[in-house]
Amino acid sequence: MNGRERLECALRGAPADRTPFVPSIYEHGATLLGRCPGEVSRDAELMARAALESYRRYGHDLVTVGIDIYNIEAEAWGCALSAGEGTSVPGVVSHPLGEDPHLDPGRLREPVPGAGNRLALLVGAAGRVVAEVGEAVWVYGCLGGPFSQAVELRGFDNLIMDMLTAPGLVHRLLEMLAAATLEQARRVSATGAGVYLYESWATLPLITVDIFREYVAPYNRGIVKTIKKQYPTPPPSVIMGGNVTLLGDLFLDMGVSLVAVDYLADFALLREKFDGTGTIVRGCVDPKMIERGDWDGIEGMLDHLAGKSRGMHNFVWGCGCVSSATPVEHLLQFKSLCADRAR
Repeated sequence: MNGRERLECALRGAPADRTPFVPSIYEHGATLLGRCPGEVSRDAELMARAALESYRRYGHDLVTVGIDIYNIEAEAWGCALSAGEGTSVPGVVSHPLGEDPHLDPGRLREPVPGAGNRLALLVGAAGRVVAEVGEAVWVYGCLGGPFSQAVELRGFDNLIMDMLTAPGLVHRLLEMLAAATLEQARRVSATGAGVYLYESWATLPLITVDIFREYVAPYNRGIVKTIKKQYPTPPPSVIMGGNVTLLGDLFLDMGVSLVAVDYLADFALLREKFDGTGTIVRGCVDPKMIERGDWDGIEGMLDHLAGKSRGMHNFVWGCGCVSSATPVEHLLQFKSLCADRAR
């Protein structure tokens, strides 16, 4: 079986030849090219090469295309970014709506691909990776989710206060961001790549379940369900860290294909919710432990996940974002330890 076939089995809840291996590789791919993340993030050719070199080295079953995965849309809306020198990933350093005493979404103008933004760059990089390896493995383009874009534009504290003082304006902002994100998702999907919407600003306990229900789920649901209906691509998902136990019903409502599940999550509850739903559960190990080679701790996590996921054909191995500093041999060792615990 190849990676595509394994994940199609996982999506159906059917047995495969082994449990798929799905680490989160972004800026680590730049390191494999001997380049800094900032340079690779601003060059479609390098971004594609970083994803392809990662796949060549690790043979993982799902390939993601992107470096500073939260920043492309935020930058296009007007956020300034740091350079991303050395091993640092470019990050947002200004919030265009953050200085206003009152939220004013009308100040924004919807970005279109072209000079001054990287919307087309990401699409081009995803298209090249699909062309080279898309028949063998699922390929995904990385997009910032509407809620996380709103945080970058307004600032987290301001946005939470706006929910109390001007909820209608927050919804107006999210409607604008979701509409533009859907257009970018269509551009990525037209290449044959799947779409990942990254929403780590929506992680519990940064926000509550009620906030997630009102301000996160509806806007991601619209994007996910539209793309699933209109494109025969690897199915879209909303990706975020943290303990998602309390969000299981909302993930199902959004129609996602994959949920990243921290090893501390309540697997008994989540496997019951996701069994037979067409949702893949990715058990995630702490990537910092992989970086420093804490093998006793990693094996403990893997044993815990293996026990909790026994019999789950929709389970895949994974980890959080692999750092630039992670040695290649450490990630290969992690893959080997996952394989030792395969079905």
